[in-house]
Amino acid sequence: MNFPKESGGSPPGAGAGQQAGSGHSGRRARSEQKILDATRQLLGEEGFGSLTVEGVAARAGVAKTTIYRRYRSRNDLALAVLLDMVGDVSTRPYVGDAATELAKLVDRTVELMCTSVMGRIMKGLVSEVAADPELAQVYRERVVSHRLADVSALVEHGIARGELRAGLDAEVVTDLLLGPIYYRFFLSGAPMDSGFGKRLVATLLPSFTA
Repeated sequence: MNFPKESGGSPPGAGAGQQAGSGHSGRRARSEQKILDATRQLLGEEGFGSLTVEGVAARAGVAKTTIYRRYRSRNDLALAVLLDMVGDVSTRPYVGDAATELAKLVDRTVELMCTSVMGRIMKGLVSEVAADPELAQVYRERVVSHRLADVSALVEHGIARGELRAGLDAEVVTDLLLGPIYYRFFLSGAPMDSGFGKRLVATLLPSFTA
């Protein structure tokens, strides 16, 4: 699988040999972006259930073999798009009040899950992630880690302000805040209205501050 890498600069001391290969690298990068753009468009228009490698190839204007050299299946394509997006999407608000920040984080996550292409991809991939250990590892390292980082930052700020108790486990807080969202999104189908985040945090906050 050729998933998008974390952003970083070019290595120092690039020599003439590397420059000579830049034309090929540039074409490969453009082809890769065409594939990701086509996949994102199709996911937005038709959802994960209708996504096919053939459809992506036709939309991107590349051969199927070009895609298969990079990705094993449509699952890998969808995850690659998710990884390409997740680094640019933060659920981390800073408003100076821990309860409000946590509620806004919940509401932003609900919005992403229910109304965005990211949510459609995650819903489509959930059973595949459970069945594919390699897919699951990439998903945990590159998607789950971002959400944990958002919650951890808010917990650290809340502790520093004296609003949350010292030693509060950010991973447990993440489970308690986001678990109900995923339960409703994937299993129960119960609604999550605009006041859901505030109600959830009000229920949990005593255990974060005791």
